[in-house]
Order: sequence, then C-alpha cells, then structure tokens
Amino acid sequence: MHAEIIETSGAGPPLVYVPGIDGSGEMLLGLAARLARRFRLTLLRYAGDVSGDYAALAASVARCIASTGAERALVLAESFGVAVSLQTALDHPGRVAGLALVNGFACFHDRLGLAITRGAFALAPQAWIRAARARFAQRGLFAPRHDDAALRALLALRGGWFDERYRARLVLIRHLDLRPRLPEVRCPVAIFAATHDRVVASVHAAREMQAGLGDCELTVIQDAGHVVLPLAEEPWEERLERLARHCGLLA
Repeated sequence: MHAEIIETSGAGPPLVYVPGIDGSGEMLLGLAARLARRFRLTLLRYAGDVSGDYAALAASVARCIASTGAERALVLAESFGVAVSLQTALDHPGRVAGLALVNGFACFHDRLGLAITRGAFALAPQAWIRAARARFAQRGLFAPRHDDAALRALLALRGGWFDERYRARLVLIRHLDLRPRLPEVRCPVAIFAATHDRVVASVHAAREMQAGLGDCELTVIQDAGHVVLPLAEEPWEERLERLARHCGLLA
C-alpha cells in the first residue's frame, strides 16, 4: 500500500492532501477548487495491495511531495490520513513544512469497535453496503450540520467502499500509537476537531495530540460531524493561509 498523486492544480504555496480511510483522495469535494485558487494543491490517494504499514505510507507521501518539485509542503490530512501525516513529519521532517490535521488521531482507543467494524464489513454484501451508504453519509458523516451540496457530491462519488483495502487500513489503525513520538514533531501544527464526530472521538483525540505536540493550535468546530472539510461556510482557505505564513511558505 502506498500513496500516489492523482493530480496537481493551482498556484501558490505547495499544499498536499492526504486522504482518510476511504483512500480515494476525492473527499475534499468542492473545497479542492477553492484551495487551488490560493495553493498549488496536490491530491493523493492510496494504491497498491493490502500490505504495508504507516512507515511505508509515510515514505510514499514524502516521495510524492518531492515529485511535485517542492522541497517541502504544507500537508492537509483528515481522519486516517492524520496519523499518516504525523508519521511523515516524524520520519521525513525535511519534507513537511506544517501540518493541518482534521478529525484524526495519534491513537485510536476503541480497538474492539474496530475489530467489530472490520468483521461486519467483511461479511456484509456489497449490495447492502451500497443501500446503506446514503443513510450513513447523512447521519454518520455530516450530521448534525447539513450541507446538501456536499452530501450530493459525496453520494455521486464512485469507487470501493469498505472493500479489502479499506479493511486492511482498519488493521493498521488497531496497532497505531504515535503518542510517545509526538514531542519529536518540529513543524507547526494546526488541529481541527468537530464536536459531533460519530466516527472518531475527535475532540478528545485532538486534545491528546495537542498535549504531546510543541507548536500546536487547536480549533474546535461546533455542530459538525466527521466530514467537515467540504462545508462551504468553514473558512479553510484562510486557516491554511495562516498556517502557511507561520511555516514560512507564504509572506
């Protein structure tokens, strides 16, 4: 399993998006076009077979940053991608100027829940998963704050949900604990956590990460669920520009 580039667009400070557990690199939805007006945005996805670990994923993210021509980049990550990006900053610090971490974790505490989820998805027919997708997206990913345009865009995406590679990433989460190494992260970090995240205990996980990191700012996003990046009213461009200035990527 490795990260690879889908596309690069726009102009400005280099910004690399590391996706969540879906691995598609498409979950920015409408935010991608907005960010490309202010940044040179590179979208990554996870590819390859089910083998590998966080270190291998981090090495591939570092290679992707290098292949864009940038010496170092601002990294935007969500959910599963947060730990991948933290691992990249730890193992390849020269490639990461700063981290913007959204609804993620350095350690996922509900190991039993992970095992149950993996088993359930392995047994569930794909037809059932497709039928449940709309309900899960609306109530499990966006609620309580609704963004109809973002929800429609999410449901229009095509690709594998909860497939073998998805389940392999669940196994990686089970063995993850980066908390002892967080003080080694030297770049500036901005953490964003939604109060109504039903996938990750984001606020708790964010405070846990903040306690171990040095140069770190936490923003708690009220009344939002796990998918918060596509919400049109959230000022992501300004937030990322502020972090880019702090990192020295933007004057």
